[in-house]
Amino acid sequence: MANKLFQNFPTMTYTLESGKVITIKDFFRKAKIESSAIDNVVDYQYYEILDGERPDVVASKLYGDGDLHWTFFLVNDFDNYYDWFMDYETFLNYMNEKYQGQNLIVANSSDIVTTPTYDPTLVSTDNPLGHKHDNKILIGETLTSGTKTVSVLSVDPTFNRVVVKGDIIEANDVMVSKTNEVFGTNLSFTVQSVSDSQDGIHHYVDSIGNKRTYGGTGYTPVTHYTEELNNNEAKRSIKIIEPSKIKTVLREFERIMSSE
Repeated sequence: MANKLFQNFPTMTYTLESGKVITIKDFFRKAKIESSAIDNVVDYQYYEILDGERPDVVASKLYGDGDLHWTFFLVNDFDNYYDWFMDYETFLNYMNEKYQGQNLIVANSSDIVTTPTYDPTLVSTDNPLGHKHDNKILIGETLTSGTKTVSVLSVDPTFNRVVVKGDIIEANDVMVSKTNEVFGTNLSFTVQSVSDSQDGIHHYVDSIGNKRTYGGTGYTPVTHYTEELNNNEAKRSIKIIEPSKIKTVLREFERIMSSE
């Protein structure tokens, strides 16, 4: 029955970790719309994903049919295959790809952006004052310090940092920009400290879980690495359809999918 259902799904491309591009069935959009109807006939359980267990492996273990891995995406808050729990090696590869280079920390945000102005369209929880900055340091430009050369990946005035990729930069290096002459030829700033990109601060948190973008008494920093690791671990426990009810759910799902 699983193969029969799959025949009616549209296709989408998916890039494997090796870089190979494959074609898979795109059931997510339709499944999300109709999942509430399935809830009426489903008894749920929870399953702890083991390191290295792909969706098809878990489906084979629980239901005896690897094709039924799509049911995990039907009943959980997953939008695509990238929301599946990552084993440690996959997680490290993901982090190394997403967080490249170094964080260059400066003394003041004014070293890298202009004095903030107010923009009401930017008011949000993370930016309650509606601050709008103009970058002095431009994304994609080249900075130099003596013989060292780096390329700017991002500029973040909230945490007084510039993320760069290239030669290894050290504290007290003076970084020179020759690109942005609006703020003066050879605009420069002194690096106060340096860390790997994934060790940069994501937010601060207190003992009861309140988060904010600045520190203070009772608040400790949470790095990008810790935030991503915690988010990944939260995906380890997934909701599953009780194996004894899987055939009932498949019949209902087939009815829904063929109703249009």
